[in-house]
Parts: sequence; C-alpha cells; structure tokens
Amino acid sequence: MAQNIDWPQPPEVGQHPIRLCVPTWAYEDRYSGQPIIPHIILGPYNLMRKREYLESHNVEHVLCIRDPSEQRFLRPLEVPGIQFTFMDVPADVSKVNIIPYFVQANQTLDMLISQQKNVLLCCSDGIDKSSAFMAAYLMSTYALRALDAVTFIQNNRYCATPSANGYRIKLIEYEPICAAQRNVSAGALKNSRKRLDDDTGDDEMVDDAQNNGATELAGGARRPIAPLPSFKRAR
Repeated sequence: MAQNIDWPQPPEVGQHPIRLCVPTWAYEDRYSGQPIIPHIILGPYNLMRKREYLESHNVEHVLCIRDPSEQRFLRPLEVPGIQFTFMDVPADVSKVNIIPYFVQANQTLDMLISQQKNVLLCCSDGIDKSSAFMAAYLMSTYALRALDAVTFIQNNRYCATPSANGYRIKLIEYEPICAAQRNVSAGALKNSRKRLDDDTGDDEMVDDAQNNGATELAGGARRPIAPLPSFKRAR
C-alpha cells in the first residue's frame, strides 16, 4: 500500500553554497532508497526486487544506469505496473564523452516528472553512477554547481559518491555546458519578448494614424483622409 512520502524540499535555483548536513544514517541505509526531490528516489538496483518497497513508494518507472558488462545481471524484471529504462554507459567514463548520456537521462526524468510519476533512479549500488546522473539533473534543472549538487544529494543519501577520477570530473565538465544552455535560453526569451514589444508598438502607430484621420493642407486647412489599409504582419 502506498504511503505518504516525505519528499525533500528541492534546492533553490542557483543555490550556493550548499552545506553538508549529515543525516541520521546507518550503514544499512545504503541498501534502501532515499527521496532526493519530489518524484525521484535514488538507490541500488536490488530495490527492484523488493515489491513492498516499490508499492509503498508508488514507484512506476525505474531508470537504471549500467555499463555494458552489467547487462547480464542488471536487467528488467517482471514487476506489474512498473516500466524499465536502462542506459548503458561506457565503463571507463574518464575516456569518453558522457555528456550526451546526461542530457538523455535529464530528458527522461523531465518527462516522467511532468507525468507525476515516481522514479527509482538506480545503478548497481546506488553510490556512483546513479548519484552522478542525479547530480547532473540537479545541475541542469536548478543551476547548481557540481559540488553543490553532490552535496545536496549526500544530505539525503549520505553514501552517494561519484567516483573522483570518473564521474566527478565529468560533472565539472558539465558545469559550463549547463551555464551556456541557460544563457541561450535566456537570450531566446529576451528576443521573443522584444519582438512582441516591437509588434505591439507598430500596431499602436497604425491605430494612431487611423484615429487622427486628417492631414494638414496649405494655409492651415485640414481635410479628412481615407483610413489606412490594415495589413497583417507576415510571421
């Protein structure tokens, strides 16, 4: 039976710094899952075998991050009412570009959250791979720095630790990409508003000319003129 989940408050956009506040934590907690933000739970793959946990947290989708060598034992299970998405990421992330994988996972999470579905984001142990992808989502969505994103996660799942020579480096590389995407989005929004203001200003000028309805002749006499034709602006 589904229970009321105590979802953590999401971070503020651009929040910095985020301090580490060690939660009440026992070693065994790493084998369970912890809510990170509304609709996303971070944990290990073995939670997929715990039907009671999945039902109590109303999990409807599992997004599992694995490397190709893990395909044999990290695979879909027949769990009624739950869909599975597996993302195969190269094992040696330090030598490949995994930013596209971050982007793909972010899009998947955005879609599921927009559908109000609870997601279990997992990897084999819920410590390295999945926590890095959770951090990437926080960086993209809430404009957090890599360190702040990881700290926010650790405040809820203390064992979450992206590998120092692998995923942590990739998260730092992802920082300027997220910043550039935000700048592009902000610029596009600004230009859109400017075009709207320009269109409104042009329409007002036409209205003023039509309302005046007169032009000055020699000697100060005035005569009416025909209303200006109305044109639809090409868009």
